[in-house]
Amino acid sequence: MKNTKKNQVSKNGALTNGFFRTLPIIAALAASGFIQPALAVDRTWFGSTGDWGVDTSWSPTGVPGISDKAIINSGNSTLSFNTGITGLDLFGGILGGTGNLTLSGLSTWTGGSIAGAATTTFSSTLDLSGNGSKVISGGRTVNAGNSTWSGNTGDFVNDLALNGGTFNNTGTFTDTNAFSDQITGNGTFNNNGTFNKQSNTLTNVGVDFNNTGTVNVNAGTLRLQGGGTHSGAFALASGSTLDLHAGTHTLNAATTSGAGTFEISGGTTNLNGGTHTTHFLLAGGTLAGTSTPIGGAATWTGGSIAGAATTTFSSTLDLSGNGSKVISGGRTVNAGNSTWSGNTGDFVNDLALNGGTFNNTGTFTDTNAFSDQMTGNGTFNNNGTFNKQNNTLTNVGVDFNNTGTVNVNAGVFNVAHAFTNAGTVNASAGGTFQSSCGGTDCFGNTGIMQGNGTIQTRINNELVNSGAINPGDAIGHLTIDGNLHQAANGAVNFELAGLHNFDQLTVTGDVTLGGNIALWNLGYTPVAGDSFVVATFDDRADTTFSSLSLHGFSPNTFQVFYHDHDVTVAVVPEPEQYLMLLAGLGLMGVVARRRRNCIRRCDETV
Repeated sequence: MKNTKKNQVSKNGALTNGFFRTLPIIAALAASGFIQPALAVDRTWFGSTGDWGVDTSWSPTGVPGISDKAIINSGNSTLSFNTGITGLDLFGGILGGTGNLTLSGLSTWTGGSIAGAATTTFSSTLDLSGNGSKVISGGRTVNAGNSTWSGNTGDFVNDLALNGGTFNNTGTFTDTNAFSDQITGNGTFNNNGTFNKQSNTLTNVGVDFNNTGTVNVNAGTLRLQGGGTHSGAFALASGSTLDLHAGTHTLNAATTSGAGTFEISGGTTNLNGGTHTTHFLLAGGTLAGTSTPIGGAATWTGGSIAGAATTTFSSTLDLSGNGSKVISGGRTVNAGNSTWSGNTGDFVNDLALNGGTFNNTGTFTDTNAFSDQMTGNGTFNNNGTFNKQNNTLTNVGVDFNNTGTVNVNAGVFNVAHAFTNAGTVNASAGGTFQSSCGGTDCFGNTGIMQGNGTIQTRINNELVNSGAINPGDAIGHLTIDGNLHQAANGAVNFELAGLHNFDQLTVTGDVTLGGNIALWNLGYTPVAGDSFVVATFDDRADTTFSSLSLHGFSPNTFQVFYHDHDVTVAVVPEPEQYLMLLAGLGLMGVVARRRRNCIRRCDETV
């Protein structure tokens, strides 16, 4: 019986039946040059909706083969089997189906969609150009080797829309759009290669963006607002910005470097290790994660730093603008040199320590033009220098510990909680260091309090001094507005440069004296009878200083006199003067006795 079956073509282009029996012969003929390879053909889809594998849906007729390019302008072509061709020009319509498509050559995508739960791989070059949206949807994964995104003529007119789709960059993806552009949807962009942002525009990425490769922001702003996980590198050129704007971003040993700006403006960013040496800007959202140093200069205008870990600003920190800055959840912030500035109204740029700790290890300078405050239940530790510069109120409503130096150069620096100074407090003329804590024994000094300004206690409260009080800066006048209690181990130091040039302490309330009063010579030559009213007060308990120490003066040069409203020190004669006086008195006695004896003998003689 005659075999009537013909060779048939499957949807992937493979011949069946007799083809396999003749394959060795065909291969031999091809090797000898008798059979030429098929020429590449550009095949255009012209069916409205149909199967990719139907010959008559293409022009010229025939399903695109491995050497061909497929062109789709409109309609819906459904690929249901795996195949590979040279290129794809997608100008509109939909490429769908469950079949995987591999493109080995140049492909161009100006509009239309790639849809369906399958994979499209651009192994060579993909040109995403023009103003049309490019949509990846329905679980489709697109793998791209080297891609260029370009050609828009207005802002946000050539979106890359990942509507449930995934774009994997495995080579170099270069964004050269002349206007702002965006990646939208609920899909994912994975950068496993190199992502280059070239133009001075905004590129807004609204999908999950994961970086295990390198992102180069060479100009403009790359804004990531869909979240993502990053273990790769971000290189930021001068004038450029990487903005983590929304979502949750987790940086695991990732790096940011360059002369640009690494900004967090919203969402949550978890920094887990890595190095960050570029300029850092926290403008909003939350910085969390493990203990990670910020190596570059930093600016904090708003947002939070949260979680039980440590953030160390190794360079400078600028806390500026009107936004609140929050440290919470057990977070510790270590800062070298900081500036707190830029508010445009009273109490609008709070430093809120809500269970957080701020450690100043360098110089913290408050230059706010309006009153400011620290709030919350946290702690501010000043281990360096704190400078209050402007004639405003700085209200510290958290626990404040000072082992460094606080310079109140102007205005009022108020500590609302119990405070014992263990460092140095300098109150300059016109400056007031104030304690407003309630209760007794909540304001103490074991360090140094000095200057020409004012140390103020709450009404009816007292300063307990177990350290040193030094009126003036060199020679000067310090005021304690309140009551003073001199502890047994406390000291008050007065410098004397002349009869009318010496330190003075004014206490507006009552004093309880004790401890040591010390006099220091700054060029004064003692003159017997000179006196100095060194301290004045409202009233004095029946107490005195326990001791007098002299520095630069001979022993026993001064005597302390206690009055109801002042303490006066006076120069007493030197011991030699006493001896001369006594010697003089003795000589006068001898003369008087001789005179009396002479008179007696004369009388007897008479």
